Amino acid sequence: MLTRPVIEIAPRTWLISEYKLVNMYLLEGDKAALLIDCGTGIGNVAQTVAQLTDKPLTVAITHGHFDHDGAAALFPAVYIHPLDIPLSEEGYREGEQAREWYAKTRGPVRNPEASEEELLALVQKNGPVTRLPLEEGTLFDLGGRTVEVIHTPGHSMGSVCMLDRENRLLFTGDMANDSLLLNCGESSSTVKVYNQSMRKLWEREGEFDFICLGHDALDKWDKTMILDYIEATDNLLSGKAKGEPGGNALHSGIGYQYKRVLIWYDPARLE
Repeated sequence: MLTRPVIEIAPRTWLISEYKLVNMYLLEGDKAALLIDCGTGIGNVAQTVAQLTDKPLTVAITHGHFDHDGAAALFPAVYIHPLDIPLSEEGYREGEQAREWYAKTRGPVRNPEASEEELLALVQKNGPVTRLPLEEGTLFDLGGRTVEVIHTPGHSMGSVCMLDRENRLLFTGDMANDSLLLNCGESSSTVKVYNQSMRKLWEREGEFDFICLGHDALDKWDKTMILDYIEATDNLLSGKAKGEPGGNALHSGIGYQYKRVLIWYDPARLE
């Protein structure tokens, strides 16, 4: 039977993997819980969360792409940065078609042991979504545990990262993964803006020990990946390096590989 990996990566901190397609994170404090991202809507993550905590739950979304907020209808409301609300609404209009496309295209790469039929059988239906504004500096007080919202335009203009102060974890959404997409049209930032966001995060690296990625890793990750992205985008902005046309099983376009990271970007949108 196909199972959804659930891994406790720190005390009362669970990585909930959407069948290895997308990572979500459940953080529990003494009085409340926070779910960071809710996945595409393949399987019912709300049921998984209910099995892990009975604390009052808030759902906060790192950015408006449907693979991170596609299950929003399973919850009373979700918080998302205002700049990404139109992006979220656009993706959600595709509904089940978007989820089916994601299962068919990402499933064979990220979870080859899962059959297409198994994943498609788990696709959730659309429903009404209540989106609440998530702003820079917002603090979620979970009781003995505080999570701070940091606005980091890049992968999308409304992307945010979330800093768990007490557990010294930074949740990056899609701002840091094995690869980065900056070629999503006007919904993505320029390379320069992304570089500034990553520098903003690294200025605070003394406040976190690990980063937690939106895809790929099923555990905490080395925070110096942020430095790889800063150096890579420095190279692109200075003209020291440039990308080449290419593609892989997940993405295509102009790509630049540097150390542990791969950036897909639009050469016309450097500055």
